[in-house]
Amino acid sequence: MRCSTVRPSELGGPELERWRSLLDGSGVVANPFLAPEFAIAVGAVRPEARVTVFEEDGGIVGFFAHERHGAVARPIGHTLSDCEALVHAPGHAPAVAELLRRSGLAGWDFECLVEGQLPPGAYRTQRQSSPIIELGEGYEAYIEALRGRSKKWFASTFRKQRKLEREVGELRFEFESDDAEALEALKRWKSGQYAQLGEWDRFADPKIVRLVEDVVRSRAAGCSGALSVLYAGDRPIAAHAGLWSSSVLSWWLPAYDNDFGKYSPGILLLFQLAEAAAKRGVGTVDLGRGRHDYKDAMQTGDVVVCSGSVDAPSLGSLPRRAKRVAKAGLRPLVGADAPLGRKLRALAGRG
Repeated sequence: MRCSTVRPSELGGPELERWRSLLDGSGVVANPFLAPEFAIAVGAVRPEARVTVFEEDGGIVGFFAHERHGAVARPIGHTLSDCEALVHAPGHAPAVAELLRRSGLAGWDFECLVEGQLPPGAYRTQRQSSPIIELGEGYEAYIEALRGRSKKWFASTFRKQRKLEREVGELRFEFESDDAEALEALKRWKSGQYAQLGEWDRFADPKIVRLVEDVVRSRAAGCSGALSVLYAGDRPIAAHAGLWSSSVLSWWLPAYDNDFGKYSPGILLLFQLAEAAAKRGVGTVDLGRGRHDYKDAMQTGDVVVCSGSVDAPSLGSLPRRAKRVAKAGLRPLVGADAPLGRKLRALAGRG
């Protein structure tokens, strides 16, 4: 295996076409976060973005998109992506540890790796469900299944929709909007949501703002962006910045106006988005990691993604491995029930 690592923008037309063809035939779901267009968009705002191209017998057999934080690889679009995978030809899955070594990396900290690619030797691993909406049989079939599963919740949701239309205005939905004011409103709503939850505000980072603005303008087949907006009358009340491929739409950055929260505008937006996706032939809406009541109500199934770490078999990975071994050795001494642990917490004023 021969490896070369470049910035996403340095990939030429033939490499990009090879990446797209491998994604279509790799057996990995064609999630838009795995497309070259997403890597290029990230690379435009994050100089640490890289793509390792690996070859066998003189031909390209795979791509590993990542961000380099020192000598450690993290997901491309770190903190923003909901899907991570190596894109490779069938029968050419690389030995990940060796791939890292040949790429000059000490290790890889993955956050949302497709379950089937969990590498040997990975540690600190966790599996997390990512709820999905399956639309393969069409939107109407999905609605009927949902109604049959939760009649009370379903009826309540659409009662709120009728009440919203009576009290505010007729609903209108745009799947691909160029409404700049709606995009600004989405940023405000999302920042407010982050503040309410005590989370880091992604939209306080100008690089992320630029990335989102670039992505929603993308119209590539494998990774098309969309600013989707739900209006009541002429007023935007909910919006979503997302990505979609020919088969998967990612529920990425949704938000709504809290003034209309009693009408559940976020859920109404998701229904509209699912219907629009089904009309475009999309078979899956990926709701992303994390459990929420509305996801539990609307999902039809789950996919599993993994977080964890893996080290390269190289001298460069020794500090990572030494640190891990040291932590493992100290844990019995400073754990919650260990005498030394109790003394340390007492000294710190916590015990």
